[in-house]
Amino acid sequence: MTSSVGLDWVRLAGPKAFLRDKAFSLLLAIIMAVLMTLFLLAFKANQALLIVILIIYFSSVCLSLAIEYWRRRRFYRALFNNLSRLDQAYLVLETLEQPEFYDGKILFEALYVINKSMNENIKAYQDEARAFREYIELWIHEVKTPLTALSLMNRDPRVALELRRLDDFVDQVLYFSRAENAERDYLIAKVSLGDIVHEVALRCQPLLLGNSVSFAVQNLAKTVYTDAKWLEFILNQIISNSVKYGSTKIEVIGEESGSKVILTIRDNGVGIDSRDLPRVFEKSFTGRNGRHQRNKAESSTGMGLYIVKTLCEKLGHQIKIFSKLGQGTIVEITFSEHDYYLTKK
Repeated sequence: MTSSVGLDWVRLAGPKAFLRDKAFSLLLAIIMAVLMTLFLLAFKANQALLIVILIIYFSSVCLSLAIEYWRRRRFYRALFNNLSRLDQAYLVLETLEQPEFYDGKILFEALYVINKSMNENIKAYQDEARAFREYIELWIHEVKTPLTALSLMNRDPRVALELRRLDDFVDQVLYFSRAENAERDYLIAKVSLGDIVHEVALRCQPLLLGNSVSFAVQNLAKTVYTDAKWLEFILNQIISNSVKYGSTKIEVIGEESGSKVILTIRDNGVGIDSRDLPRVFEKSFTGRNGRHQRNKAESSTGMGLYIVKTLCEKLGHQIKIFSKLGQGTIVEITFSEHDYYLTKK
């Protein structure tokens, strides 16, 4: 909601708009004044008395209009000002007092009925979305059991790669379904970067070996505040992207910068076009590389980096991507100490 809404009340409910709306009433009042004057003149009323009667008449008309305008002005100014400040405009009725003028009461009651109906619809959609999300999460946990069993029974490296890809897609669905309410699922704790990268490397081993990708780590004996499970997913997505886009060498490097820890993932893949770089975290954005991949066995959904960015924001981490076409890609994740843990020390 933009602030321009807060300025429109003057145009829609200001004095000029009010007088235009009351033009018929004012015209009728003037006609009545003329008729009253003619009537009094016909009875040869005293001129001074006539003037006094007209002054009293027009004063009462003006006072009546002023009171009516003031009551409306107070209500409509509050309505538009509150609309301009609210992120969710449909809650504006909760911020208003019931107006005292007749048509305002009708509007207030109509808004109440509309607001009640919309809230009921929103709740119904939220309940449906929650039920669907719970079903998806249950389905994912169920489907992971046969996937794990197949991985353990399989001896073919090519099948292992396809099973791993399938497992990655299942994880994407799971983390995407939880992304909006991620804070309910993660637990921030002090964890070892080296341990997390080791777990990710083990998970990615079939992918790395199958594509002849060298994997090197450096200076990872550091601890950060994060959720290990979520960070593993984030790193897995980044490494999978590196392999998908032609990397033969991946380096994971840790470094300290003041009170912060920066984890850098560097690859020598095809890189990202400078025109696509600002949009790589957008939902469903595949870019030129992603569209090119659609002609190959591994296609791009454009969801991986979007989910990564969303989870990093939920965890309080900063993520940046630097890349040049044909020169590889660098991903930096910056970890800071959370205020919650600082207050516990």
